[in-house]
Amino acid sequence: MSAYWSAADILKQTASELGLTFTSISDTTVISKQLLAALNSAGNEMLLYYPYEQFATEWPFTTQAGVGAYDLPSDWKYFRDNTQWDRTNHWPMLGPKSPQEWAWLKGGLIASFPRTRYRVINNQFNIWPVPPTVNFTPFNMAMEYIRSTWVLQGVSPKEMVTQDGDICQYDPWLLIKYIKLKFYQLKNFDTTSVEKDFMRMFDTLFGKDVGAPVLSMTPVITPVFIGPQSIPDGNWNTGP
Repeated sequence: MSAYWSAADILKQTASELGLTFTSISDTTVISKQLLAALNSAGNEMLLYYPYEQFATEWPFTTQAGVGAYDLPSDWKYFRDNTQWDRTNHWPMLGPKSPQEWAWLKGGLIASFPRTRYRVINNQFNIWPVPPTVNFTPFNMAMEYIRSTWVLQGVSPKEMVTQDGDICQYDPWLLIKYIKLKFYQLKNFDTTSVEKDFMRMFDTLFGKDVGAPVLSMTPVITPVFIGPQSIPDGNWNTGP
């Protein structure tokens, strides 16, 4: 069996652990419909709990003359912090700006500046200053975000399970434990044991999809510009 299971396999395993019977998503019995609802609820909620690497996506776009607002990707869920870059000028973008800062940028008496500021509002990615219409030079922007589509129907991603063969892109055992917790909540059962079971699995898997760095008690942020830190280790002949 692959790393990711089909919706039918996940719900059959869940039903077996609950002492129930599940045959197909097309089944109209109350139990089958509740299990499917619990699966979709669990899958969408877990996107918010942790930025799983399988859902990380890059969004590149090129600025347009006179355009300061760009539609977010259709599968956008939330951004990966500090990934917003102006790749043309090799600068990180500054933001997100608060409503108060944005009002000051748009209405205050300020000098022009080269760095791009940004803010997300009305499901659009807004940048400041707005690219000019005269002497316009397009800039290539890029950033990472977590997509909202955690289900695969063939090769097509989507946000909800609707068929037995839909693939759920989570660790199946984590998803099974969360569906059980959801089912207990739906039935108003005591959730103490199933909640602990889910949290043990979640804590065990937390962050293991990407590994972890060695933490320093005196961290130093590496500058993005060329400096002494850019010189590689080695021996250098400085004599004639």
